[in-house]
Amino acid sequence: MQRYVTFLLLAALVFGLNLAAQAAEEVLQLTVQEAADIALERNLSYQIATLDWESAKAKLERAQIVGDEDMLREAEKAWAQAEKAYAEKTQELKDKVRTKYQELLESEAMMENARLAKERAQDQLAMDENKYKAGLLSSLDIERSQNSLFDAQHSYERAAIDLETRRMEFNELLGLPLQAKVELTERLLLSFTPFTWDLDTCYELALQLDSGVAEAREALAKAQEAVRAAESPFTPKAELEEALTNQEKAQIMLAQAEQALYFRIRGDYYAIQDQTHALEMAKRRIELERKSLEAEKSRYAAGVVSNAQVVSKQEELARLEQDYSTRLLQYSLARVKLLQTIGQHEELGDHHED
Repeated sequence: MQRYVTFLLLAALVFGLNLAAQAAEEVLQLTVQEAADIALERNLSYQIATLDWESAKAKLERAQIVGDEDMLREAEKAWAQAEKAYAEKTQELKDKVRTKYQELLESEAMMENARLAKERAQDQLAMDENKYKAGLLSSLDIERSQNSLFDAQHSYERAAIDLETRRMEFNELLGLPLQAKVELTERLLLSFTPFTWDLDTCYELALQLDSGVAEAREALAKAQEAVRAAESPFTPKAELEEALTNQEKAQIMLAQAEQALYFRIRGDYYAIQDQTHALEMAKRRIELERKSLEAEKSRYAAGVVSNAQVVSKQEELARLEQDYSTRLLQYSLARVKLLQTIGQHEELGDHHED
């Protein structure tokens, strides 16, 4: 009987391990919203913020039960601050998930580009080897193709490593095991999404949200309140003069904060315009290079040119494809950053195909 029980326990253990292994192999398909929801539940830093929020809430509830006015006033003040900080942490985490989601998609695209470049180099080497056997190419031509494939293989392996790193970073952000298998389903994020807001609107929206401007406005309000208090006939003239000076300083500092914000928004806005132009030019270069490669392949097949021109065109096309992916990621992140600055988080879910 004891052996039978032991056998059942071992069988149950093996079955449990198999289930765990199967669960580890399951692919978790996620949209941006689903990824954000998981992060809000499992991200470690956000859990700490949640504990702080709950602690402030508990203190407020205790103060309400006790009924002491001073204690209640302090608890309400702390609760308001905790509510604001928690809301900011929540939005910050959502924005970070969206950014990491985009970065991971771009890494996948870069790896695909590297794979295609490697396959082109493999096909070229195979073709050259056949021509070499037929006595139509020299050993130098073969060596050239081999070097091109060697470099393309390394680029592909490097892209695979970078992609794996991005996946682990994404899993860490979501609070998942680093090796968890995740599939991103919002593929349209790989497409170019135009930035449709104008500069003036961006600045006006940013004015409502910028912390530096908010602090300067608060300082001005306090300075104005001090002036009103000092205007009493019972207040020494020196105190009124000092209050007026402080008010003027606060007005200047507010103007400086608003100007600094304007130049920052202006710089970010026109940087996006430049990146948009650079992306269009990169796309045009890729289209031209593909046509040029096809032309060189036709000439090579006809025996008009050596494989040097074909190999060179293939390598240039691979470089341009990776350059486009890099530029698209930089543009997308800059676009997301500016949208976050002006508080247009809902825009981050919109997709526009090029």
